[in-house]
Amino acid sequence: MSKASDRKEALHGALIQAAEERIAAHGVGKLRARDLAADVKCSVGAIYNVFADIDAIILHVSFRTLQRIDDAMEKTGAEHRDGEPVTCMVCLAWTYFELVQDNYNLWRALFDHTMPDESALSDGIGKQVTYRQNALFQHIEKPLGTYLTGNEDVPVKYVARSLFASVHGIVSLSMEGRASGISMDAVPEQLEFLLRTFVAGLVKPAP
Repeated sequence: MSKASDRKEALHGALIQAAEERIAAHGVGKLRARDLAADVKCSVGAIYNVFADIDAIILHVSFRTLQRIDDAMEKTGAEHRDGEPVTCMVCLAWTYFELVQDNYNLWRALFDHTMPDESALSDGIGKQVTYRQNALFQHIEKPLGTYLTGNEDVPVKYVARSLFASVHGIVSLSMEGRASGISMDAVPEQLEFLLRTFVAGLVKPAP
C-alpha cells in the first residue's frame, strides 16, 4: 500500500474509534464533525475524504456495537448449548440486558439513528449493519426451534422476532425510566418469567 493509502486507512479507523467514544459518552445526537476532527487532529474536510458523511461513521460504530452483541450472544449460546433450550433463551435475554446497561448510549444509537440512503454509502456499511442485525436473531432461533419442531405453520424467524420485541420492550422501557417500565432490579426476573411462560405454552400437551 502507498503511504497515502496507509494514512487514509489509519484516519478511517481513528475516526470510527473517536466517534464510538463520543457516542458512548454523550449520545449519537451530539456527534459533530468538528469535534471528531479535533479528536483525531485532522481538518473537517479530511473527514469527508474518508467517509461520505457522518451517517457512514455512525453506521460503522453501530456495526461494532452489533458485533459486540453478537460475540456476547455467541458465547452465551455456546455455554448453554447442551442444557435446557429455554434456559439458554433466558440467559440470552440476561446477556442482552447486561450489554444494554454497559453500553447504553451505543445501544441507543442503534435505534435513534435514522438509516441514510444506502446508495450514498460507498463502502456498503448500510448493508453490513442490516446483515448483522438479522444475524443476531439466529441466536434466539436455535434454542427456540426446539419447541417449534414439526410446526410448520409457525415460522421460527417470526416468533424469534416477536420474543425479541418483548424482551427489548421490557429492557428499553425500564432503562428509560418510563412509567410503563419496571424497576431495574426486577428486569432479570421478569425476563425469565416471560420466556419460561411462553415456552410452557408451546410444550403444554393438548387436552
